[in-house]
Amino acid sequence: MKTFLDKMKDLKAEECARRGLQISEEELREKISGLPIPNSLSTALIHNSGNSPAIIAEIKARAPGRENVSELKLESVIRDYESGGAAAISVLTDEQYFGGSLESLATASKLTDLPLLHKEFIFSPYQLLEGRIRGASAALILAYYFTEEELRSILEEARNIGLECVVEVSLESEVPRVLAVNPDLLMVNNRAIAALPENPTKTYMQGSPQVTVDYWNHHADLRKWKQQPGKLLISASSVSTPADTAVLASVPCDAVLVGNAAMTATDRVSFLHSLNTPVQSHAA
Repeated sequence: MKTFLDKMKDLKAEECARRGLQISEEELREKISGLPIPNSLSTALIHNSGNSPAIIAEIKARAPGRENVSELKLESVIRDYESGGAAAISVLTDEQYFGGSLESLATASKLTDLPLLHKEFIFSPYQLLEGRIRGASAALILAYYFTEEELRSILEEARNIGLECVVEVSLESEVPRVLAVNPDLLMVNNRAIAALPENPTKTYMQGSPQVTVDYWNHHADLRKWKQQPGKLLISASSVSTPADTAVLASVPCDAVLVGNAAMTATDRVSFLHSLNTPVQSHAA
């Protein structure tokens, strides 16, 4: 059965082929040669984590089955996220299904000094270069698209051009493959996007922070990986209350990625502050 991620990879291949006619991969590489080193996502998450996970707030106009905002006012959203205490910002650049663009990433890089995560359905070095040129500090890498050796290759490619990588798993079967390449940043998607049908609707809404907790409890190798210095665990999707962040802090997660809930909050600043409230101890 063809999945939503399969469909998105086909779409991205078509988009990259069209853009490649306008500017080649070699030309993109030439453009990044003089770029400054971007602000580190890892450093920002470490410095902003405490009793509660650091927050990566996402810019996402819409998602399959829902509209977050009728008009994306990029500067206003970024200012809200900064004021709300976000440690970093994720910019979703797919246009057809999520209402983003590479231009939004470029604009965001001019509006904030916070590290930017390029969130896209990335399968090729060409896409890494596109994000790096537009100011990304890190790129999202979906384990679904890669074998173990392919993961090693794409992570090395990213390092060579000054990008960090956040490697995402959304199925437990992907965990061993990802741990084998020993990424610095590993993200558990609380929605099993790798299992979504080609045309998701309500299915897209399902998810719970308990998924991250279960991964943590089920995989001793994940806990062993986390014991290494500098390894950061992120939980994404279905994080919308202080209770959610409290549960994830106990894992322990270093950061949470908050998308739809942040975009649709009536008061984004207060919403992010509520998630960032230190967890209270209930010890006797």
